[in-house]
Amino acid sequence: MRYIFFSILLALPISAAAQVDPSSGTSGLMQRLNDLEQRLSKIEGAPAKTSISAFNPAMGIALDLAYEHGRYDKADFQFRAAELNVEAPIDPFLKGWAVFTGSNAGIDVEEAALQTTALPCNLTVTGGRLFASFGRLAHFHDHELPVADRPKSLDSFIGGETRADGVEVSYLFPTDTYLNATAGMYDKIGADNTRQDPTGSRSLYEFTYLGRLSTYKDIGDNNSVELGADSAWTPKRDVQDTSLPGGASAGIDTQKDTWRTLNGLDFTYRYQPTQGGLYRGVVWGTEVLQNNEKRFDPATHLPTDRVRAYSGYSYIQVKMGPHWRPGVMGDLTEDLDHARQLTKTYSAFLTYDVSEFQRLRLVYSHQMDNVPGTRGADIVALQWTGVLGHHVHGFRDR
Repeated sequence: MRYIFFSILLALPISAAAQVDPSSGTSGLMQRLNDLEQRLSKIEGAPAKTSISAFNPAMGIALDLAYEHGRYDKADFQFRAAELNVEAPIDPFLKGWAVFTGSNAGIDVEEAALQTTALPCNLTVTGGRLFASFGRLAHFHDHELPVADRPKSLDSFIGGETRADGVEVSYLFPTDTYLNATAGMYDKIGADNTRQDPTGSRSLYEFTYLGRLSTYKDIGDNNSVELGADSAWTPKRDVQDTSLPGGASAGIDTQKDTWRTLNGLDFTYRYQPTQGGLYRGVVWGTEVLQNNEKRFDPATHLPTDRVRAYSGYSYIQVKMGPHWRPGVMGDLTEDLDHARQLTKTYSAFLTYDVSEFQRLRLVYSHQMDNVPGTRGADIVALQWTGVLGHHVHGFRDR
């Protein structure tokens, strides 16, 4: 249609030139050609018309199911989640997304955030309910993890996923090597973190503040590494002593020496052969965490001791074509209250991508700790994940 329109425009002045008064001479024809060039320039420079559906939200659902046997010598079919996502550009300067999760625990708003797309100076601002940019696997949804269950190190130290209500500002350094800095302010970090009530107002000292620096580097054509370092700091925690007569209403607030820091280092190595496409290679990921906080008695809420505990995981996954991805993972986690109590979890997993939208995963894990009188647990899990429509996460290889 566009070519027909241009042909008509070109034909009109030619036919008009054929009928022009000869007395006008060559100057009249040149004037008409100049007018035509100006009209074409305006047409080519005009913004393209937007499709009616360009700003309609992209939607999708991820269904995550599992069967698990062996934990406490029991078995269970698990409806883990039905995760609905909605995402779309809002205007040329902003985009937004929301993720709603339904499970046996009910329906929850997992994410609902806005993010700028056109700020100057390589700045990006994200606000709302989001997954704080702490660590690597910690801000992955459960069905995106390389194993069926979230590593115990992340589950214990962070409290599930890094869900947080707050705001983040990131800055991409104008360097040849990718270097990104992120600063965040949230009510708390961790969907299952019970240290702070996510509702209601509070002192600025009771917020959690995050700083993260990450970089990426290609090493030749086939290898790359990612490095990240972050720290989450909560200056004070308001804890009420309920051991006094009258319970919580007669309690006293404790804030002295209640600061907490959660520090992390993460490393990812990828081998991606140029001749193997996207379906061959090796991914090695490692993360180490340190938690430093004053612990509290769960019965009286009285402060006990300040404990510095460590945890971490490391895994290797091999991509053997478009379907098969075997791997192993090891996880070491110290107890937050008693750092000398150590839990070890060793897992072997085999992932089969039936297609881009369907995945099966078999996982065997052996878990043991160093507490006298306890015995290890052998756990077998079969995970089945399917995606309907356009899901915001997909099966990203991160």
